[in-house]
Amino acid sequence: MTETLETEITEVHEPADWPTDPARAYADAQAALAAESGLEETIESRSLETESAGRIHYLAAGDPSNPPVLLLHGVSVSAATWLPMVGPLAEEYRVYAPDRPGRGLSDAPSYRGRDLRAFMVSYLLEFLDALEIERPHVVGSSLGGQQAFLLTLDHDRVDRLCLVGGPGGISREFDLIWRLMTVRGLNRLLFWLQSRGDELETAQSATEQFLVADDSAVPEAFYRVLARGGAIPGNQASLRSLMSEQGSLGRMHPLFDLREELIGIDRPTGFVWGTEDSFWPPDVGEPVVDRMPNADLRVLEGHGHMPWMEPGEETERAVTTFLDGDWPS
Repeated sequence: MTETLETEITEVHEPADWPTDPARAYADAQAALAAESGLEETIESRSLETESAGRIHYLAAGDPSNPPVLLLHGVSVSAATWLPMVGPLAEEYRVYAPDRPGRGLSDAPSYRGRDLRAFMVSYLLEFLDALEIERPHVVGSSLGGQQAFLLTLDHDRVDRLCLVGGPGGISREFDLIWRLMTVRGLNRLLFWLQSRGDELETAQSATEQFLVADDSAVPEAFYRVLARGGAIPGNQASLRSLMSEQGSLGRMHPLFDLREELIGIDRPTGFVWGTEDSFWPPDVGEPVVDRMPNADLRVLEGHGHMPWMEPGEETERAVTTFLDGDWPS
């Protein structure tokens, strides 16, 4: 891949370029978080068109001649939540962080009636093909971990595979609140109730409850990204449709239990997992890791579901050493 190719097939954006006030407000919040993360001069906001999901917005950083790393975010966040990790990775890699359809500045299709196994990766396959990236390193968080598994299992498009936080695909056991969010109609009411409070307080409360164990290092710009993303027309409806397809009150989608398939993955695989993960503790994944032929687990004491947002640099050290090929041995 060359910079010339990428420039020809993707569009570069400034915050003022977006056509609506909510999109511009989100882009401003994203730029503020990039500046807070030391990336003001180096991060690129780009987009390309896909047949399966329309416009895909993505963030890019690093020398285009360096090996590619694809960052895949969780269910209710966006690519911007990776910004604190982008700087360390961009020193040695070309980093790409796309907004999943319905999050951030990507188009917001409905997931209703979709074949989730195919649709969750179809836009990623188009994305990689458009940028002529055959097999990047892939780092997935939460639902992004599930997508990373599918790229590996169904399409062999992953070099080194890194899961940060409890990944989707490791268990169908979820807390009641997440199962309630899959109930069509009820999730509309829950989203509406959530929207009635102060948007920044709501974003901070959700971060404390689900994403981190210690929020002392989380900048206010991060909360603004969460709040502004939910205000973009279509994003909440798209998220509700996804969650409704992911399960029901009594049972989650089979895609959340890929354990028997995962043991066949032979790509180098590293799990980076906090002891305070709000979805599953590391011991939920240990039996799978033990059965995989080329996998290892790093447990981070006192870290939550998005451990790179915690104080300290343990997560970025674990991820970068794994991608560099130094771990697991």
